[in-house]
Amino acid sequence: ATLAALRYHRASNMPYWKLDKYVRRLLGPNPLRAHDAIGPGASFLTWSCLHHLTEHYGPLFTPDGELERRRKTGESWYSSNRPTVDWNLDDEDEFNAWILGPIFQMTSLMLHENRAHYTHMNAIGELCAQFANGVLAMVRNAGADKVISQVEAYHKLHPEAAKKSWYPDAFSNMDTPEWKQLYVNAEHDDQFGVVTISRESLNWDVINELNSAIDWLKNEGVENVVLTGDFHLSTQLVGADTTEFYPALTDAAAGIKVAQKWSETARRFHDEFKVSVGFINGKRCLGGMLELMMHCHFLVALDDAQVGMPEVTLPVIPGMEGCHWALRKARTEDYPNIIQMLLTGRFMKASATEGWLIDYVGSMDDCLATINKIVTGGKHGLSLRSVNTNPITINPEISGIPGADNPITKTARKAIMDCVTASCSASLNDALMIQARHSGAFMVTKECLKGTIGQSWKKTFDL
Repeated sequence: ATLAALRYHRASNMPYWKLDKYVRRLLGPNPLRAHDAIGPGASFLTWSCLHHLTEHYGPLFTPDGELERRRKTGESWYSSNRPTVDWNLDDEDEFNAWILGPIFQMTSLMLHENRAHYTHMNAIGELCAQFANGVLAMVRNAGADKVISQVEAYHKLHPEAAKKSWYPDAFSNMDTPEWKQLYVNAEHDDQFGVVTISRESLNWDVINELNSAIDWLKNEGVENVVLTGDFHLSTQLVGADTTEFYPALTDAAAGIKVAQKWSETARRFHDEFKVSVGFINGKRCLGGMLELMMHCHFLVALDDAQVGMPEVTLPVIPGMEGCHWALRKARTEDYPNIIQMLLTGRFMKASATEGWLIDYVGSMDDCLATINKIVTGGKHGLSLRSVNTNPITINPEISGIPGADNPITKTARKAIMDCVTASCSASLNDALMIQARHSGAFMVTKECLKGTIGQSWKKTFDL
């Protein structure tokens, strides 16, 4: 990705800082992510990498005069004295060809040589290269024809690349299960099924694959299921991928769609299986991932795992029924615990939530043994906390919550509490859309735009 960006820089003379914004919008934070974190040292980092590449691979990588100057002066990457020039893309198709062409071509080589399992190959793009989406997911969403045409357009700009390491046939089998389930795996042994998520944050790809996994299990006649994170690729489930909220910052309907459709998928684990168990097997389970898990009939967690609803700190309103689902399963005396979690955003040890959020907490061996008993009909000693489908009354006055440290937090708390009151005072059938509307309406507010997600969106799309 860095090489692709450099080649476009050479072809267009667009400054690095502006090129970074366009690449960030197309691929995510990479290839220049470090500049956000290390400030003035970013220029030296970029120069040193290119200097090293020049020594080994030739003059294509030679740092230009502007980068040499920044290295010597220590000027910040996003410096205040950069020229106020509207560096628009003259040809977006050419930009996409320079950036995506070589990435897709290298992907064809990795597929041709069977470098790794597709799920692992896709994960490397996110966990190591830190793309917004894995390259195989990008390829799948674009489709084989578009990917091939993108590489061919790149070859017209850089003919040398067409001479080797290009295998378009590698994209000919995209209707196979390996391509369809990059983030979610499902399997069963005739007694029960297991659905594992290999991505740390929810996005539309994960939601779509969850639906496909559920469809397959139902078609196989599976009635009992375990939902968990992949034990190797997702040791923490950090919530929703907030980049999926970007369209919702300017269009409430987009936010409503996310909350509605993602909640409908979560409800399938409650409505379409005889028994479902959510298992939090990693370091933490937060936000949208926790909302997904809590839809299962039973929720099991490692005793040292952390759980939390950090939406108020972003701020957004929990959109996957976090404002009413756990309350409908809890005793009246436990309502304050859930409300405090929603309004403070604090993480808690799973062991501190046993009985009102988590149904069983223990060691890995104990959790696995308990889950096995639940899904095979053994004696597990747990009582099913059913979901109250009728309206419930929530006292909006909750004690023990510290004062808001800024006006945005204060507004977010009120919005969340309004959502809690509205969704809880309705039937379960109506609550899904009520909460979705509250979530979508808040995303277009100035408070949301000033928060973490809004500022990240601005950095990405304010060109």
